[in-house]
Amino acid sequence: MDDRPLIRFQAPVLPPVAEVATYFAAAERARWFSNQGPCLKLLTERLEAYLGSGLRCVPLANATSALALGLRALVGQPDERRREVVLPSFTFAAAVSAVLWAGLEPVFVDVEEQSWHLCPDALELALERDTVAAVLAASTFGTPPPDTIHARWQAAAAGAGVPLLVDSAAGFGALTGAGERLGGQGNAEVFSFHATKPFAIGEGGLLVSADADVVARVARLANFGFEAGSVSAEVGLNAKLAEWPAATALAVLDGFDEVLAARRAAAAELLAGVSPYGYRPQATDGEPAWQFVAVLAPSRAVRDAAIEIAASDGIELRSYFSVPLHRMPAFGGLPVAGSLATTERLAGRILSLPMANDQSADDRQRIVTALAAAAAAEAA
Repeated sequence: MDDRPLIRFQAPVLPPVAEVATYFAAAERARWFSNQGPCLKLLTERLEAYLGSGLRCVPLANATSALALGLRALVGQPDERRREVVLPSFTFAAAVSAVLWAGLEPVFVDVEEQSWHLCPDALELALERDTVAAVLAASTFGTPPPDTIHARWQAAAAGAGVPLLVDSAAGFGALTGAGERLGGQGNAEVFSFHATKPFAIGEGGLLVSADADVVARVARLANFGFEAGSVSAEVGLNAKLAEWPAATALAVLDGFDEVLAARRAAAAELLAGVSPYGYRPQATDGEPAWQFVAVLAPSRAVRDAAIEIAASDGIELRSYFSVPLHRMPAFGGLPVAGSLATTERLAGRILSLPMANDQSADDRQRIVTALAAAAAAEAA
């Protein structure tokens, strides 16, 4: 490796402290630093205005809590017969962890070949079981599902009489094929504001729903289930977003459209650069927010060579989700509905390319060169 700087897989950027402090001053004046303080109230208002479409928001401590509380709010206390949640194995571990925390039973199903989202055919078959309590779909890698796929999720869940929760962790700011911001998928949708996400505040999450009752229940569950004063009406937990991260989110929101534009331009350039060498992008008719750039390598050998060649040139690549949930030690014994053949094929070839708000053209060229070298080595 030469003396060129390391290209990190992700290089998060948070707002300068001075910009956050401008908002945090309201909390300081009120001497109110958590429990629905002035920054959180302003953030909730601005997020609802940003998303529009009559959607309601609950900012939370993290997206995993948002998923777990969303399931509890949508399903309620599961009965002994209907307690299964259908979800893809080709997703992040937070999803299945949230299902288990909520006292429900995960059932893994396959994803679709081109878009890598929950396969509608597999979902419809799984919903023939009369033991399903909910569907937990994912906007894989924060990429909006094609509108036709999302429509089939909605129809399948509604037909089975079960709620649909969508994990769009990395998708805040992403646009559907109809040009609408994510947030209105399913009965509720969840986003992450983790430091590695496009909307980065350090730690944080967001639950969004058009159903005011769902939003109110999630807010109550996130505050120990308190209904009046400090009396718990049901078992909750502490998943509130404090004032400093709320102030950080307000500062992020000020410049977020510029962040999205830069990431989209960088992703388009990367994809144009690697596509001639056989790397296939994720299918979508929308506009992702681009936490990173996921591609499918021509083969497992090319994927592995790309990671090795890039590392020798100081470039960090990753391979989310090369170990699907059903093959992780913690979740390996959980039930599967149908085949996971597509999940296994994708896992063997998936490759994740670096992204950052300030990624340079030189960095992108180095990445393209490494992937081209891997493809050439396999061809030889």
